[in-house]
Amino acid sequence: MNIFRDVIESIIAKVEGARSVLIVGVDGIVIDRASTEAVDPDKISYELVAAEYTSLLKTAVRTAEDVEIGLLQELTVFTEQYHFLIKMITEEYFIMCILSADGNFGRARYELKKAKLILKKEFVV
Repeated sequence: MNIFRDVIESIIAKVEGARSVLIVGVDGIVIDRASTEAVDPDKISYELVAAEYTSLLKTAVRTAEDVEIGLLQELTVFTEQYHFLIKMITEEYFIMCILSADGNFGRARYELKKAKLILKKEFVV
């Protein structure tokens, strides 16, 4: 049983419009990923997306620390074609859901919150 795979595949199954869910380290390395069959692999490189948004995430984390407003919990980016939801699992790992622009954003946020609670236990040493 692979808890990472079970959790991310569950999100894909439950969230309308979910295209991919990734578990990523803050170094930009993808730990695990699940995608729908509707994804065109030539259209988007999930590893590149994860790496690039990791840079944005690191900046947001530093900004939150610099202005002393607490640890970053979540980051959301909307583009014309996709919505990117990033939920911190720990300070070192996050889960990212990539939705089509018409996907169910509210359900995705809810499922990522549930996933964080499950996955956080797996990253505690």
